[in-house]
Amino acid sequence: MFLDRNYYFRGEKPIIIPHRGGINVVPENTLHALEHTVENNFTHFETDLRMTKDGEIILNHDATINRTTHQKGNISELDWKDLKKINAGSKFYERKDLNRNTSFVLLKEALSIFDQLCFNLDLKESGMAEKVYKIIKETKAEDRTLVSSFSPSRLDEFIKVSNGEILTSGSFRENVIARYFPTKKRNLKIQALQAPFIYRGLKVHSRKLKDFCEINNLYLHIWTVNNNEDFDKCLEFGCDGIMTDEPLKLRTYLDRNS
Repeated sequence: MFLDRNYYFRGEKPIIIPHRGGINVVPENTLHALEHTVENNFTHFETDLRMTKDGEIILNHDATINRTTHQKGNISELDWKDLKKINAGSKFYERKDLNRNTSFVLLKEALSIFDQLCFNLDLKESGMAEKVYKIIKETKAEDRTLVSSFSPSRLDEFIKVSNGEILTSGSFRENVIARYFPTKKRNLKIQALQAPFIYRGLKVHSRKLKDFCEINNLYLHIWTVNNNEDFDKCLEFGCDGIMTDEPLKLRTYLDRNS
């Protein structure tokens, strides 16, 4: 069980949570992104999980490698031995005119090598809950992981497998309840709510979300916020963490306004 169930949520608020490592400054969900996060003394790292053909859990947002690399293919149809040979940040480096290589990362390597980081793990597929839970246990990362999914079924699958031992964040279901239903105490199995700042053109962020979280003893994290005007709005209604593609910019903003 947890050494400290509040360890993940420690630190001054709002916590800066680099979104996929900060996709505007590093190639997302890569070894380079993890290294950059540590080198710049950030405490948290938000990432996404996919499963390879041979059953390995890796950090990657998309179901394919097409958008971020110069290779093509579905992750579910590729073995890890082939994925680890690919320059996982090739398109990012091309845009930045950089001659550099980086790699995809296994979840078990990320948790064990970067053991000073807290991880937000977003389940992008069904059927991986048990593997993810076992990896968290094997790497002794129980007190520094928060598992999330916008899919209620994937979230419920993980909560059932882990028996509530690992911190979790609400899905689309809990976001709808918080945004549109009466604000009152509810029987929830989560410890945080991660809400979009704007979702498909609809404003989601509001003081109502904060009130809902306070009544239900939840931490509120808002995603994905990238400019000073929106940073300011997050501070106005109150939030415990901000996911951003611009972690260095957010730090500068918070330092100026502290």
